[in-house]
Amino acid sequence: MPYPDLSFADVSSAVVRQNLRPEIPRCCPSSLANIMRKCWDANADKRPEMDDVVRMLEAIDTSKGGGMIPEDQTPTCFCFTPPRGP
Repeated sequence: MPYPDLSFADVSSAVVRQNLRPEIPRCCPSSLANIMRKCWDANADKRPEMDDVVRMLEAIDTSKGGGMIPEDQTPTCFCFTPPRGP
């Protein structure tokens, strides 16, 4: 969680009123970081549509690593943590 000391209401308010965004970890590949920044644009009209996000993600070249963590290594970056939930 990027803001463990804030309530959901406080985070929601800060995102809207103060353009609060989590810091992108240095370990996050630039290809993913760029997509995240586009999705977080303060101007909703500048944010990509979901089909564009899918295309951007699919375009990331992982054939030679692409800055991604190999499957046999344990990720330490939250960009690569397994999803939570059932």
